[in-house]
Amino acid sequence: MQALAQWWRRLALGSVRQAWGLAPEGAAWALVGLTRPKQDLAKVHTSLSLQPPVGMDVADMRWLSQHLRQKGRTRGGFRHRLNMALPADQLQEGHIDFPADLSPTEWLYEVQLEASQALQLAPDAVNFDFEPEPYTGALVQRVRWMGCAQAHLIRFKSCTRAAGWRLATVESETQAAERAVRALQGGVASLLTQPPQDWLFRLSNGNHSAQTYMPMEPDGVIQEAARQVLATPTGSRLVASGLALKAWL
Repeated sequence: MQALAQWWRRLALGSVRQAWGLAPEGAAWALVGLTRPKQDLAKVHTSLSLQPPVGMDVADMRWLSQHLRQKGRTRGGFRHRLNMALPADQLQEGHIDFPADLSPTEWLYEVQLEASQALQLAPDAVNFDFEPEPYTGALVQRVRWMGCAQAHLIRFKSCTRAAGWRLATVESETQAAERAVRALQGGVASLLTQPPQDWLFRLSNGNHSAQTYMPMEPDGVIQEAARQVLATPTGSRLVASGLALKAWL
């Protein structure tokens, strides 16, 4: 049954021909669209900075809905799936070390409580997600979590829905940026020398593991490269690319 579910997932992901990521860029937003010309390759087809009108309250998301609606029309209609990163000041991240023999079903309450305390909100007012790090055989299992106020998520869902798009996932800028660097053809060297519109990303073709196509660079090198680029104007494009890649990786 598990093998069948994995087969269906690969089939579904393989049918996705384009994917989108939206990342904060100060008061603006970076929108990146990737297309999949080959089974094992994704390339940039759209790389835009969506700017709010002069004098408009940036908290009013109607301008962003209008931009997304227009871009959706030019790329073949509506109901595009969109992966998004929240601004850093609206997000909290952390980790919890659980006893290794504790069932994953028992993580839920502790993660929710940790997120609510970090956000200083009631537990039922937070939206959160979590995933375990690879198990090393130690006595504890480290679980990384991310949380935000439900009110923020509802606001962004309303914004994208009004534009005819569908908000699929929300994650942190760091996580998305590192995914993009790992998949970037040419690795860190390409990141530092190529403009964002020329980036190519290697994907799994279903017959090999995704790692086959990733640059063989240490995690520390990838993390440092992502950190440096995040501090530059290119950082939001890197994040948006990593968000779009989530559709396939």
